[in-house]
Amino acid sequence: MQNPTQTTVNPIPLESSQESQVYGLFALAMAITAVGVLVGIQYAPAILTSGLHMVLLIAELALIFTARLWMNNYPINYVLFALFPFLSGFTITPYILYVLTGYANGGSILLNAFGATAFMALAAAVFARTTSFNLSVLGRALFMALIGLIILSIAQIFVPALQTTQFELLLSGAGIIIFAVFTAYDLQRITNLSRQGMNPFLLAISLYLDIFNLFLYILRFMLIIAGDRR
Repeated sequence: MQNPTQTTVNPIPLESSQESQVYGLFALAMAITAVGVLVGIQYAPAILTSGLHMVLLIAELALIFTARLWMNNYPINYVLFALFPFLSGFTITPYILYVLTGYANGGSILLNAFGATAFMALAAAVFARTTSFNLSVLGRALFMALIGLIILSIAQIFVPALQTTQFELLLSGAGIIIFAVFTAYDLQRITNLSRQGMNPFLLAISLYLDIFNLFLYILRFMLIIAGDRR
């Protein structure tokens, strides 16, 4: 018989706790990105003239590709997880400054890109929560689409025929679609976190990369269709 003086505490379900951890890590990453941008603004000339930009980009890629090696090791997982968005914010700063200084309406385009990204992320979240379709079946197709996007982006640098406004629109539009679907895909994975046995750090990084790249492609698309070069 239960003692009437005892109170019953309902524990937080494991799945709910893990899901909250992922979103907490994601929010932390976004805040650290903002700090990285603020620091990057202070050191933008040094980034562009010293070759530090490429070093930091390589460091970002190294953190992504080695994530499975450090994401289970406390406290290094928190340190490296925090370092990644800081580097992302630091290295994207020259591009943000280019938009602000190179376009007369750069500030408004940046704000519109932020707003559009938030709206699409919210729409992806609603879709991921309400759909009965298992988005995990799209995993392989999304990966192949991402590889194709990367190949075309690299080819555009070296092939003059691909450096046209029409191709830029096509590439940017494809990037928006791919990362919007990726966002819904990863949000559904977060919902099913405990059943899939995924690591919260890995999912938080995946969601961060989805939103980060979605923003970049939306910004790129808006600059093409509405950018007013100085």
